[in-house]
Amino acid sequence: MPTISHDSLREYGAAIFAAAGFPSDQGRDVTNHLVDSNLVGHDSHGIIRLPHYISAVREGTMEPVGDLKIVRETPASLVIDAQRMQGIVLAKKAMEMAVQRAKEHTFGAVAVHRSTHIGRLGAFPPIAAEQDCIGLLLLNGGGPFTAPFGGTGRRLPPNPLAFSAPRAEGPPLMLDLTTSMVAGGKVDVQRARGLPTPDDWLIDASGNPVTDPNLFLNGEVAMLPMGGSVGHKGYGLGMMVDAIAGGLSWAGCSADPPTRGASGWIAIAIRIESFIDVDEYKQEIERLVNWVHSSPRLPGVERIYYPGEIEEERRQQRLADGIPIEESTWNRIVETGEAVGVPAPSAETN
Repeated sequence: MPTISHDSLREYGAAIFAAAGFPSDQGRDVTNHLVDSNLVGHDSHGIIRLPHYISAVREGTMEPVGDLKIVRETPASLVIDAQRMQGIVLAKKAMEMAVQRAKEHTFGAVAVHRSTHIGRLGAFPPIAAEQDCIGLLLLNGGGPFTAPFGGTGRRLPPNPLAFSAPRAEGPPLMLDLTTSMVAGGKVDVQRARGLPTPDDWLIDASGNPVTDPNLFLNGEVAMLPMGGSVGHKGYGLGMMVDAIAGGLSWAGCSADPPTRGASGWIAIAIRIESFIDVDEYKQEIERLVNWVHSSPRLPGVERIYYPGEIEEERRQQRLADGIPIEESTWNRIVETGEAVGVPAPSAETN
């Protein structure tokens, strides 16, 4: 399996975007997002996405972020028709805009429909946390492949959500999860690695477990909601994310067909100082972290992590050792680069 340094991947991806005709600054932002996703261990939302993004650029189905079409606005909120603008760049901008509104009005929210894929949700709420706000992002998107609790049909997207809160010491708390068993990209990663999926991810039309990732790709099977066979809570959470992100963004909730294509999302920021002094709040979060860390552990458990801590640990490891990429994924990326005249960097093979 090739191992590539994060610096090489950043330069390579940015060069591919530029050669494909995408604005160089936005292409670099997208590449940095993808590489950062690999660094924290979310390979399903990492550089594996680059060939698809470049195809969309070359086909004209992914536009650079430019002037925004605002369809509704209040002092604290915006609704934006993204008109197929690049989702990662726009999600960063939307969270920054939500923070600006929260600083003035306590709450800020920016809802968006018709953007392209926004990547790893967990990258965006920390933007708010770094500005002494609580950050949230909810999405009704990712393709309708999740079965409702008790059903077998593909009815809901993975409907992910992410939260972040600042603390006094170290990186903020950050939780990023799907309301399906896993993100669809994790099935793609299993397929790229030639591995079956675990038997509690997918079911066929009769409710039997399925482990062939190709059947998921072909649309022949559905994914269980978070919690699997006892996933009523994951299913309920997914429904509520759909109602909030799909409904408020104008995208439309999951249906056949959705009102405006679904895949709507909303970035929300909450100004901490409107409720409590920021330093006192951060100390409360620090107490929470220390309290949870102090729990007695199960046999074989070396440490207890707070949300986001594993990602930070993996980031440090991969910064030092490089990012492992599946052979098939790397080959597709190299082919994508060659198609626009960009040579691949050297890679170590493990």
